[in-house]
Formats: sequence, C-alpha cells, structure tokens
Amino acid sequence: MKAIIIGAGVSGLTTAAGLLGTGHEVEVFERGPELRAGGNGVLLWPNGTSILRDLGIGVDDLGVRMDSADIMSYDEKPLMRVDLADIAGKLGSHVAGVMRGEIVRRLAAALPDGVLRTGMRCVAIETARTSADAPVTAVFEDGTRVAGDVLIGADGYRSVVRGHLFGPDDIAEYTGLATWHGTTQKQIGGLDQHFVPAYYGRKVAFTTHSVTEDLKHWAFEVHWPIPGLDATGVVGDQTTTGPRSGPSRMDLLREWFAGWPPAVADLIDVLTEEDIKVHPHVIHKVRKWWGEGPITLVGDAAHAVPPRVGWGVNQALEDGWVLSRALEGAADPTPRLRLYEQTRRARARRVRSRGAMLKHVNRMILLLRAKKGGIEATRAVQGNIMNCSNYLHGEVPAPLRA
Repeated sequence: MKAIIIGAGVSGLTTAAGLLGTGHEVEVFERGPELRAGGNGVLLWPNGTSILRDLGIGVDDLGVRMDSADIMSYDEKPLMRVDLADIAGKLGSHVAGVMRGEIVRRLAAALPDGVLRTGMRCVAIETARTSADAPVTAVFEDGTRVAGDVLIGADGYRSVVRGHLFGPDDIAEYTGLATWHGTTQKQIGGLDQHFVPAYYGRKVAFTTHSVTEDLKHWAFEVHWPIPGLDATGVVGDQTTTGPRSGPSRMDLLREWFAGWPPAVADLIDVLTEEDIKVHPHVIHKVRKWWGEGPITLVGDAAHAVPPRVGWGVNQALEDGWVLSRALEGAADPTPRLRLYEQTRRARARRVRSRGAMLKHVNRMILLLRAKKGGIEATRAVQGNIMNCSNYLHGEVPAPLRA
C-alpha cells in the first residue's frame, strides 16, 4: 500500500514512521520550503514519550524530565499540586518538556532518504469513484501529481485536505484567547529545572517549563479579541502578531501581570517586543467521521484544541500510532481508515470538551484559594491522561493480514 501524507508536522511524521515500520510505502509532502522545526515548548505526557520510544525515537535525552507541577494564584497561593514523577512511575514513562521542533527533527531523521519532500503545496485532491480500490491523487502547486492508495491530511488547522472533504466553511473557531510565548536562557524566578508552575489570574494565566538544560519556554495566556481576525485566527495568510495600534504587547504585559510572582516579574523585566510570538487559540468540532473513501485526517487537521489543554502534540502522536496500526496488513485500506477514526473519536472528543471548558475555568480554579495549601491533584491528572489516550488503554485496531 502507498500512503500520501500532506504535512510534515508531528502528526504527519509520526504516521509516516508508523506506516514505514509496518511495511508500507510512504511519501510526505510539506508545503514549507524546509522542515517546520521551530515552534513552541510543549509537554509530552507518558503516552507521548512511550509512543516515540516504540517508534524507535530516542526520548531519554529529549528535552527535560518534569517531576512536579503546581497551579498557583496570581498572589502565589497554592491551588493544586501534581506529582508527575508518581504518574510516570504508574504509567511507565516520564513527562518531558521539549521544543516541538525537536520532536519534528527526530521523527524526520528516522525516515529514509527521499520520503520527505519540502516546498510542495497541495492545491487539490482527486479521487476516482469508479471502484473502491481506485487511487487518490494529490495535485501540487507546481503541477506535480502523486497517486496513492490512501491520502492523509496532516496539514494543520487550516487543512487543505479537510477543506476538500467538508467544504471551506468547516473551519476551526477562534476562541478570543491567545498565547504570547517564546523561550529564554535567563533564569526565571529561581525555578527548579524539573518543575512546571502555572499561575492563574481572573482573566489571564502564565506558565513556564524547561525544554533544554539552559532554555525555558514561557507562555502568557490572554484575552485577545483582535479586530479583523477571522474565525481561523489569521488575517490573510499570516498569523496576527498584535494590535495595529494602541499599547505594545510589553506595555500590556506590564499592566496585566503587575504584582505577580518573581517567575513572572523576572521574565517581563528581560523581555522585548521582538521576543513575543502570538498564537491565537482555535478549536475544532470533532466530527463523527474524519474522512471519506481513501482519505482521512490526523492531528490539528482533525481536532485542533487550544494549547492550555496540553494535548495537541500528544493527540498527534496518538493519531499517528493508531492509524499506522489500523492499516497494518490491510488489503482494502478504506474500512480500516474508518476504524481508525472510530477508535480515536471518543478520546479526541474528551480532549475537545476539556478545551472548551478551560476557556472559562480561571475563576473556578481561584476558588481553591480558600482551601489552605491547595489540593492534591495527582490522581485527577493521571485519570485525565488515561481518559484521553488510546495508547495507554491498548485501544489499537488489530492488524489484518491479506
């Protein structure tokens, strides 16, 4: 079987590695002129580090191990405590803070030469409906046409493949929130390297964690109703990075986070306007089916969620793993694509529900200030990881042999 994968992010490359490992032919097409190895810091949960390890990707030196996480109020009162080391021991793998781009680089390095092609923008998809096993063809901007047995849309929340399947109006919804994020080599508030703090205000939030021994990711979550911002969080083809007029982002950070703990104040003191990248939050409805015929979706193309959920990259890894297992040994891939979608749908909907809820959760979390010392939330977080993971439940479609 030959698979065409549109998009070389985490979901596309995970799917490629999994399919190659089960003996399929794979071609991956990335619209950018080079591999998308930038991006922000992310947390890999135990299912994520386990999936990468099972694919042969080294994770022991990937990013920084995270052992604990605390949620605190803007005035540094404890709200929740999470023992990530305990969760790692129970689920069989560690939690890691890592740059998204490093995951992409390692997955791409595991692919044989010639599998990945950059500078290839998909502009159309053609399917022949004359028979169930008719090929599907990807048409690219330069006129190249590539046919395969299946086509997998891994091209993000503005997916060309999703648009082909469900029409141009089936887009991710902008939530009115944005993350202002970046990385720094400066020490932030004397924080331990293996600790993830999150601070909540009534309308805004802040978190930070290590991604290498000397590099920290940081993120401010803010309400950001940008005039002219369309439902997908973009104006034209460029991500909006700030207001067209009015206060600078630095002025707004100083206003919104005045008097917050040292971890926040120390960072704002050393930031400049140019350090801040802006990521508008979008969220998809999780459809009953993610594809049709020989086509399906993975990652943000199927179920984009805001970064506060902490599950974007982990969902991408779950999709790639389940899909590659579903197609193992398949003589007719089409029903196996629907089985993959069915297997993943309920878990993806749980993540989506969390994403929708967390938009309104700040005031609820701050009620915990009344409870001295906060609450122990380790079991709740472990339960959430389990509830959102097919991998940890062994919910992988059994292989079919031709």
